[in-house]
Amino acid sequence: MKIHLPSAGTLNDYYKSYLKYITEDCLLESIVQQKEITTAFLKNISADKESFRYADGKWMLKEVVGHLCDTERILSYRALRFSRNDATALSGFDENIFVPNSNHAQLSLREIAEEKTAITTSTIMLFKNMNEEMINRTGTANNTIVSVRAILFFIVAHERHHLKMIAEKYL
Repeated sequence: MKIHLPSAGTLNDYYKSYLKYITEDCLLESIVQQKEITTAFLKNISADKESFRYADGKWMLKEVVGHLCDTERILSYRALRFSRNDATALSGFDENIFVPNSNHAQLSLREIAEEKTAITTSTIMLFKNMNEEMINRTGTANNTIVSVRAILFFIVAHERHHLKMIAEKYL
């Protein structure tokens, strides 16, 4: 199945700011390709860079990758709930609480990268097994109405944003 990009009019302002990161038309193909790109990108980062912070108070590189893990898990959970027509409003999350309370700083980048690959494999399977009706369903997360399609868009775009930041500020 082809999962097309959401139209800009269906995205909240925050999600709209990420439109520049995706030019492909099929989000399912995008996430499959992104998994391969991210896996290769992370494998090529030397161990001496994984604990690097580009400024005081900024996350370590491996914490950024851990943030990608946490975010994808949360977004996939939202997509699961909304695709199953669950109308329960879901709360937001604060990455600035999650990151320092994770164990990512004590893990190696290799370990976190393995986790990221596993999470994305699971995300791909979740979306691959949805039909068009499920993809178009919406729900409320963080006091904002969002579609399952928009969630997949944001998973891919958010990852691309952070990989760009890693390349520019950490490497």
